[in-house]
Amino acid sequence: MARDSTAVSRRRPGRTRLGVARLGRTMASIELRKFLVGTVVWGIGNQMVTVTQTYVIFDITQSALQLAILGAAVVVASVSMSLASGILADRFSRKTLLMCGSVMTATSMLMIGLLLLTGRVEPWHIQVAGAIHGAALALDWTARFSLLPIMVPRNILARSVFFDNSFFNLGRVLAPLLWGAIVHWWGYDWSYVVIAGMMALNFVIVATYRPLSSSIPTTHQAIWHDVVEIATVVRTNSILTGNLTFTFVNALLMGGFIYLLTPIAREVYNVGPGGYSQLFAAVGLGAFVGGLLLGFTGGFKRTGYALLVTNIFTAASAVVFALVASLYFGYAFALLFGLINAIHIGLGTISLQMAITDNVRGRLAGVYELAWAGFPAGGFVFGAMADSLGSSASLIIGCGFVILVTISIGIFNPNLRRLRMRV
Repeated sequence: MARDSTAVSRRRPGRTRLGVARLGRTMASIELRKFLVGTVVWGIGNQMVTVTQTYVIFDITQSALQLAILGAAVVVASVSMSLASGILADRFSRKTLLMCGSVMTATSMLMIGLLLLTGRVEPWHIQVAGAIHGAALALDWTARFSLLPIMVPRNILARSVFFDNSFFNLGRVLAPLLWGAIVHWWGYDWSYVVIAGMMALNFVIVATYRPLSSSIPTTHQAIWHDVVEIATVVRTNSILTGNLTFTFVNALLMGGFIYLLTPIAREVYNVGPGGYSQLFAAVGLGAFVGGLLLGFTGGFKRTGYALLVTNIFTAASAVVFALVASLYFGYAFALLFGLINAIHIGLGTISLQMAITDNVRGRLAGVYELAWAGFPAGGFVFGAMADSLGSSASLIIGCGFVILVTISIGIFNPNLRRLRMRV
């Protein structure tokens, strides 16, 4: 027994040193560091859009149905752009596509800010701006997903993806806090102007990116051939199919949770803009910590089981959040929701990245973003249910659906369940 204990104690420092060395090698990449700075700025801007849009339209209409219409506008635009963005990302500069997305968001949000400042805003203005942002977000996500693998060497890709997710979630922490401060001092009109400024700054940062390769072929197949090729890749790979199903269901839950955070903050926790922004920040803080944990540890060897368990626990934490009335417990379970969900998303993202080659990466990113259309769809579905059943009840029903789907994937997709990843 003593000999075994000594052997274990000797192995642990070796693993620790190896982990530190891999972490140092990852963060030594200047292109990764620039990418992470851009991720934080882009994340703050986009999270402020979500916080501001949902709060403002509910504030001026007092209607969960108007929240649902906003969600529908975003999802229609997001789905429409997702279908095209993957093909664009395999044919044109992914860096340029990212810059275009920033311009679209900055312009639409600046227009809403000006309408609010002049007292001329109507609910449909916000919903149209939401649709433009939904299209821009689909373009952005597709470009970012397919750009990072050509920004860094493959041997640091896994940790790069985990840290990228974590830095995006840092934006989720900072955005609601910044939004709360802006609303407190100047009112939510000016938050739209700040969003436009953040997206303009992101445009400048992206312009400095220097990918290791262009990944753009000199000749192109017919578009229909591109579509058939990616459909075949996804259909014949059960890990991709299961993971994309996971993504849609998880996005549906996240969208419902985030869109219903405004009415739940008021109806369950009895808080105004300050408490709402703090609950939103708690979700982001948990997600930031979850991403950091993956970045430092390198993930889980039994990735398939980790994907299943984290999705179930994400839904369970949302159920508790909808039931408790104590604000302090609300903070705790909002943080737990963000942490577990970030681990789930990080593992799903890297398993997708590792399963494909770069010639179809843009199109898979488009399919992946199409699955993420579940986020605004969750806002529509959960918002519509909340209009008749109440916010807490609709969130609990949605979580039950997510748990059932997750269990079904675990039973009927053994390849995904047995998925392993080198840590």
